[in-house]
Amino acid sequence: KLFKAKHGHADVPRTYAGKTKLGRWVHNQRQGYRNYKACNKQKREGMCEERIHKLDSIDFNWGNETVSKKQTWDEMFEELKLFKAQH
Repeated sequence: KLFKAKHGHADVPRTYAGKTKLGRWVHNQRQGYRNYKACNKQKREGMCEERIHKLDSIDFNWGNETVSKKQTWDEMFEELKLFKAQH
């Protein structure tokens, strides 16, 4: 909530208070979405209708902006939901 109050939005930047992994992950979701919509199967970043629906359910902003192999897509999605709830 503080981030949103200060910046007027809840979009996670690539780097914010040490959350570089989350920022990169958000960027990759946006890239994957653009490639998914362009039917570029090789560069989708694992994007699919289910993931699009999950991100849409938390009002994910697709317009502005590599997940570590140690963290799954679902783990990063949960971290994004936590970030949104806190900001």
